[in-house]
Amino acid sequence: MTPRKTQNERKVSTYRPFSKITSHIDPMVLYTFLSLLVISIVLLAFQASNREVCTDAAIVLASQQRAGKSTTFTAGEVITFRADLKGGGVAGVNWDFGDSTASAPGVQVYHAFSKAGIYTVILHRGKCDWRQEVIVINAAPERAPDTRGDIYPVIEGPEEVFIGRPVTFTNHTPGATSWSWQLLQPNAEVHSGNSVKYTFGSPGERILSLIVNGDSSKMVTKRISVFDAAPQRPRNDHFDPIPFPEDPKPVDPNAGAAPVPDKPKTPSVSDDEFKFFLTQVVDKQKSASDFSPYLCDNMNARVLLNDKDTDTFAHFCSRIRGKKRFKIELVNLIKDQNGCVKEIRVRYDRKFLGIF
Repeated sequence: MTPRKTQNERKVSTYRPFSKITSHIDPMVLYTFLSLLVISIVLLAFQASNREVCTDAAIVLASQQRAGKSTTFTAGEVITFRADLKGGGVAGVNWDFGDSTASAPGVQVYHAFSKAGIYTVILHRGKCDWRQEVIVINAAPERAPDTRGDIYPVIEGPEEVFIGRPVTFTNHTPGATSWSWQLLQPNAEVHSGNSVKYTFGSPGERILSLIVNGDSSKMVTKRISVFDAAPQRPRNDHFDPIPFPEDPKPVDPNAGAAPVPDKPKTPSVSDDEFKFFLTQVVDKQKSASDFSPYLCDNMNARVLLNDKDTDTFAHFCSRIRGKKRFKIELVNLIKDQNGCVKEIRVRYDRKFLGIF
């Protein structure tokens, strides 16, 4: 058995401030808490070391037409985009131009906008973004080159004239303000104005020169042939041509004769109409005389019955008149060049043959 310590020995023992707390906590819980604390500190330090620092950056724009600070460009103009990063690396730099085109990597890139508008260009680097607004306008229409300097003046006027008759030469060059006319001959006067008038006194060939706006490099000339004036007839010299005799008109031998009356036209009649008229004869509604206009008054026209028997038309009508049982099946008319019926072919039912 251990001997009991004295009172002085108990006073010399070491003081532990957390002895009362630790005496009530499981040591494993305490160790777990301390381990988690150390792990959290390590993770926080790791994240702090890899933290992206978005320092200030500038997007510099330039083109061949515009240098310096400008954000307005024309459609189709090639623009240089350069990233001026104040700090940090240049790895992972990427450009988005905001016009549905593919992004472009690199610190300095080139791009041209095809349409006018306002575009927001974004510069990406990691988790950092920088934005720049770009205004694109349509290019001004190109002016057509001024070709008036290449236009040579033209002398307007005749190339052939007569002695003693005044003739005028003119010039209408666009943009002309001064003219210098001169005949290329000794002691010839110089005339101004856009037109000049000459009256030549002798035949021959003349050369007229013209300088417009004092530009002697574009001097033009015109050759003029001068002829003797043709003799003019007096104004009262009137010439009346002798008329040619007219041919006598032929004498009409029938002139003065009594006009011959026109023959009455034969009325036209078809086979079916003639057949209908014959049925009216059977019904006693017509007679042979009613057919006189169609027969041209030839009541003895030949009638062929069933392609066998023949009869005259007047006698045929008298035979069928009132014969109710007589049935006509077909009528065929034969006419001459005047339309007169010369022959009638009649086909009737044979069972009624005994009626004749």
